[in-house]
Parts: sequence; structure tokens; C-alpha cells
Amino acid sequence: MGEPLRALMPEIGNLAWAAVTSVEGVEILDRFNGVPTLGMIKVDGGLHLFWRCLFYVSDVSAWMYVPLTAEDVAQLDRDDVDVLEGVVFDSPADRYVTLAVAHENRLVFEREWRLPRGMASEEVVPAATDFLDDAMRIALDQDPIPSSRREVIQKAADAVRELIPG
Repeated sequence: MGEPLRALMPEIGNLAWAAVTSVEGVEILDRFNGVPTLGMIKVDGGLHLFWRCLFYVSDVSAWMYVPLTAEDVAQLDRDDVDVLEGVVFDSPADRYVTLAVAHENRLVFEREWRLPRGMASEEVVPAATDFLDDAMRIALDQDPIPSSRREVIQKAADAVRELIPG
């Protein structure tokens, strides 16, 4: 598949579906209560899939940003395809994606994650949740986060932790 695609690095404070200020275009594929939950954003000439992978716990949600190859885009243009299949679920190759957490749809935390190839649909969200939980714990323990953001990240970490089984 060649050189790995660069993961999108969302900007803190942006709306989750317009994750960077340099967005050249947004195509919304699905909404829930009027809020975009699935779509594509064009940034620097490349397309990235965005997906709200964890529903709201209180006013916190989690998002995944996946860089798309030309093959992915061709597949997504077909009407009979599940958008996430082959891109997120059962991907033919490892992908570097970005997982982000939003509070009231504004991004408060992001980290790059390696989405393993072949991961089944029922495995993706639990793996993403575990990763986000670990990443936020580490950030809260070690990163110099301004107190105004620290409170929101702590709330987000607590919300994500609620979603972890066991």
C-alpha cells in the first residue's frame, strides 16, 4: 500500500466535524439530532473520514479521523457499501488514525492511534475506548495542561471510563 498516510491532527477547540481550521470542505454522510456523526473532510487536498465512534456520555463524545486512500474513496463512492467497512472495520492494512474527545462537540483531547488491520466491527470501539482511557490518564498525570482544560479532560476521562466494561 506504499507510504502510510498521515493522520489528521485536530485542533483543540474546533468542532469535531471541522477538526482543523484549514478544512477545505466537509461532506456529511450521517447526523444524529442534527449533529454530524459521519462524513469526510478535505484538508490539504487529502480526504479524511470522521466518525463519532462513541456516543455521548453526558456531553462528552469520542471521534475517529481516518486518512483515506484513493482506493477508499472509490469504495465509498459505491451506493451499496457500508462506509466504515474496509476503512475502519476489517481494514486491509494497519492505519494511523486520530482519536479525539469532544466536550459539547468541541475538541478537548487528541492522540494518534494505530488501528490494526483486520479488526472486526465489534472490536474497534472497545479498543479505541481502552486507548483513550490510557492516553487521558497519562496526559492528566504527566502533561502540563492548563487548569481550564484539565477539568474538561478529567470529565471526559471519567465519561470514557464509564464505557469500559468490567
